[in-house]
This record gives sequence, structure tokens and C-alpha cells, in this order.
Amino acid sequence: MGEGTRIALTVAAAWALEEARSDLGEPFLRVLHHMIMLWRNAPRSPNEVTRVTLSSGELQQAFPDMRARIIRLIPDYFSCEPFLSASYNKQQDGSWTMDVPRGVTRYEYATDLLAYVRETCRQVHLLRQEADMEPFVEPPAPTPPLDAVLHISASRTALLKWLWHQKQQRASGGPMPNVLGVLSDDEFAMDQGVRFTEDEIDRASAHLEQHGLIKGGGTIDEKAGPVLAEITAPGEDCVENYNGDVSAYIRQRNGGTVTFHIATNMGNIAANSTGFTQNAVTQASSAPAQILAAVSLIRQLAPALTPDAGEQQALLTQVSDLQAAASAATPDHEAVRRIANGIHSTLHDLAYSPDVQRLALEAVEQGIQNL
Repeated sequence: MGEGTRIALTVAAAWALEEARSDLGEPFLRVLHHMIMLWRNAPRSPNEVTRVTLSSGELQQAFPDMRARIIRLIPDYFSCEPFLSASYNKQQDGSWTMDVPRGVTRYEYATDLLAYVRETCRQVHLLRQEADMEPFVEPPAPTPPLDAVLHISASRTALLKWLWHQKQQRASGGPMPNVLGVLSDDEFAMDQGVRFTEDEIDRASAHLEQHGLIKGGGTIDEKAGPVLAEITAPGEDCVENYNGDVSAYIRQRNGGTVTFHIATNMGNIAANSTGFTQNAVTQASSAPAQILAAVSLIRQLAPALTPDAGEQQALLTQVSDLQAAASAATPDHEAVRRIANGIHSTLHDLAYSPDVQRLALEAVEQGIQNL
């Protein structure tokens, strides 16, 4: 209690003090059950929060035998109760208007003072239990930061897949769907727990149209892509054969056949490309030299084998161990083979770019075979 707190009797006092029952306890219970009836009979609307009010004039009409002095005190009685305090407005003539608290319904079966006091004590006990448990509640897991690159890629996939479904459902010759309709479909409207924005879907629409995966019914001035669009045959191919992975589909479609013959490491390697053949060739005469050539190649390929910095570092640590073993004055071929086999196992798990992965595996395999 603060310095300005007004001390007053609660309804529990009326149960303990016989002289307080007629002026406090009994009128309180009558008004309480009148409020419960008002809540039960209040009209409900799906568009508005239900609000129930009671005025002193309405209460006087409902209980004509209740003394005016008691009616004037009703808002004060309720303001002292733990779960029934509500906002009210008093006029100079003693009349008042009060919001009926939603909590009145929990006292539906409190037909006498003792039942009311017991229910209030039960509610207080539950609150204290919850408060005692609070410090031990595990904090919610931190939300991982949004991967912007994946999010943009996902917006293109989501829009393309959504348009694919729209085409299956739309009657032949029907109007093109509005691309922003994807935002109303919970199956396609989110990525990483974040809903796509209208701007993101607009940019996705422009990207898909640019690559011929959708065709639009025109754009408006402030939009980058078509507002009305439908999926094209290439777009359907992307959904049905590439699971809507737009980047993979475009790489496959635009890629040609390129042959890389890589001898001793001489330069940079093309990464994450498809549709080409790569052959690792070593020209060293001794087995350790072939292993060292593989080491040099894998160091060059590491950024293309995985975008994960931790995985790159783990691989490069293994490669350094292999280089040290193979560079020894008298190499221990069993130790070299053991380390090389470990690198071979690691490379099997790095499938970010299958063609680059295959190139690295072939280099290690060739080195091991000649030990």
C-alpha cells in the first residue's frame, strides 16, 4: 500500500463481522449476481470488444428496495476486491456509471459470502503460484536473424509455386490472378517465420517475368513486376522438376558444357556451376607429390565446397595436417593415407556444389591410390 491508499473493508470483512453484512456483504452479493446476469445476456459481436456497463439509476430500478446510500457506495465496494475492481465515473449528486468487470462470471456459484471469500482466496492462491513459478520459466529461444538472401530466393519460389497452384485451379480462359494474392495464402506467405512484404513479392514477380517463368498482364507505374500474372511452361517445369528452385533452374538452363583440365594448381576454380566436366590431373612423379597437388587444389576449392566459414576452416585444418605429413623428409604413408581418408570423408558431407565436390574427391582418391 502507498501513502495515499485509502483503507476500507473488503467483502471478506462482512463475513467476519456480523454488523457489516447488511450494509456491505448482502448488497454486494445481490449486485454481483446482477452483474453476472448482465454479462450473460450481453450481445456479442465478432467485430467489437464486448463492454458491459451499469449505472446507479439502472441498479435502483433493478433493486427498488436497496437504500440509496448503499447504491452510492457500490463502486467503492467493488474497487476494494482483488478481481472485480473496475473503472467508474461518479457525479456530484452521487450517481455513477461503472464498467462491469469480465471477472464477475467466475463467481457464478458463489451464492453466499463464504463461497465468495473461498473463490477469491482460490484465485489469489493461483496467482501466487504463477508468480512463484515465473523465475524458473525458460526464456523464449532467441529468434535467429533473417537470412536476407534465402528470404528473397524463397519469395520467388513461393510466388512461382502459388501461381502453379492457381493455374491448376483456374478454369481455362479465366482472369490472371493478382500476384499479391500469395500473401493471403499461409502456405506460401512466409519464410523463416517472417511474412513476405508486398515489395518483396513485386520484386519476385519482376524477376520471374524477366526469366520467362511467368507472363504478366501488364504493370502499373509504381510496380517493378506484373500485378496480374500466370505461370508459363518453363515455370511449370521449374516447379515440377526443380521444386520451384528458381536459381537452380536458371543455372541449368543457361549453362553449357565446359571442360576444365586442372594440373598443378595454377589459378582460380569456377564454383557452383552445373553442366560441365572437370578432370583433376596431377603430373607429379611421386605419391607424396600427388597428395601435395591434391592439397593445393582443395585449398583453392574450399570456398566453393561450402559457404560455411566453420566448415571451410575444419577442412583447411585437415588439409594442413595432410600437407605436413606428406612433406616430411620420410613420409609415413600410413599416416598420410589415414589423414587423406579423413579429408575424403569430410568432402562427402560438403555437397553445396556437387561438381566441385566431385573434383576434390577425385584428386584425393588419385593421391591415395598411388601411396
